[in-house]
Amino acid sequence: MTVGVIGCYGAVGRALVRRLPEPLRLGGRDAARTREAARPGDEAVEVDIADASRLAGFCAGCDVVVNCAGPSARIGDTVARAALKAGAHYVDVAGEQLDRPRLAALAGDRAAVLAAGMMPGLSALLPRALAEGADRPARLVAHVGGLDRFTRAAALDYIASLDGEHATPLAAWRGHQPIRGALRPAERVALPHFPGRVSVYPYLSRETERLARALELAEIEWWGVFDGDRTLQALSGAGGKEPARAAEDLELAAGLDALGRRPYFQLVFDLDGRVLIVRSADSYELTAALAAKATRAAAAGRVPPGAHDASDVLDPSGVLQDLCEDPVVDVALPSQAPVEEGVL
Repeated sequence: MTVGVIGCYGAVGRALVRRLPEPLRLGGRDAARTREAARPGDEAVEVDIADASRLAGFCAGCDVVVNCAGPSARIGDTVARAALKAGAHYVDVAGEQLDRPRLAALAGDRAAVLAAGMMPGLSALLPRALAEGADRPARLVAHVGGLDRFTRAAALDYIASLDGEHATPLAAWRGHQPIRGALRPAERVALPHFPGRVSVYPYLSRETERLARALELAEIEWWGVFDGDRTLQALSGAGGKEPARAAEDLELAAGLDALGRRPYFQLVFDLDGRVLIVRSADSYELTAALAAKATRAAAAGRVPPGAHDASDVLDPSGVLQDLCEDPVVDVALPSQAPVEEGVL
C-alpha cells in the first residue's frame, strides 16, 4: 500500500504524516523541507504541482494520493486529475469547489473524497453524529474557532470561502430557509465553553445549508469565533480588498492576537440543548484527523467509486470515535459537556 501526501511539510501535512504509520511517499516543492518532514522509511520526492510531468510521476504507483497543499482555490483539480489518471484514490482536505461529475467520470472504479478537513468536513460530520438517535432535531447553534493561527494558504482559502459562492456572510437558517442579514458580528462577548471574551462573525456556508436540509433542521446559527479583536477587524474589512492583501492582513492580525498566548481551536455544537465540544491546539490538527480517517477508508475500499464529500461517505459516529481516541484532540460528549452561562 503506497500513500502519497502532497504538501507534506505544511501545517496540515505534518499533522497528517504523524497519523499515518505506514511508510509514505511525501511530496513538496521544497526538497529540503520535504526531506525534513520524512520519517525513516518514508520516500521524499521533490514535486511542483505546476509541473505536470513531475506530478504524474509522483502519483504513479500510489494507491491513495492526499492533497494537503493550498490555497485550494489556486490549485483547483490539478492534483485530483493527476491522481485519478494514475489509478489512485484521491483525498483532498479542501476541494469544496471542485466539479464532482467531472472527477467522477475520471475516477472509474476509484474514489475521490473531497472536503475532508475541519471545515468543510468535520463541520458537517460532527452535527450528524450529534443528531444520530435524536427525535426530530430542530435547532443547531455552532461556535467554531478560538485562538488559531492562519497560514497564508489557509488565510487565502478563508477569504475565498466568504465570497458569496461558498458562504453568505451575516446569514442564518431560519424557518427551513436561508435568511440574509439575520445576524451581526459582535466583539467582546461571553460564550459558553470559551475562555474570557471573544469576537464572533456569523455566516451560512453551502455545507451548512446542505446539513440543514439533510437533518430537516428549522434553524441554524453558525458563528466563527475569534479570541482577539484584530482578527475580526481584519475579516470585517476584507470585503473591499484584493484577496491576497486581505489574506495577508488576516494572517498578520491572527498572529498579533496570539502573541504570548496558548493557541486553541474548538467546535462547539448545541443541538436542541445537547452539546458536543471538540478541541485541539489548532484547526490543522483537526483537519489532519479527518483526512487520515478518509485516507484509511479509501485505502480499505470503504468509499464507493466516484467523487464524494467526506460528510456523505464517512460514518459520523466512527469519525467521532476516532477523535475521542486521538491523543491531541479533546472531546466532551453531550453527557460530559459542562453547563456554562454566556451570551449569544
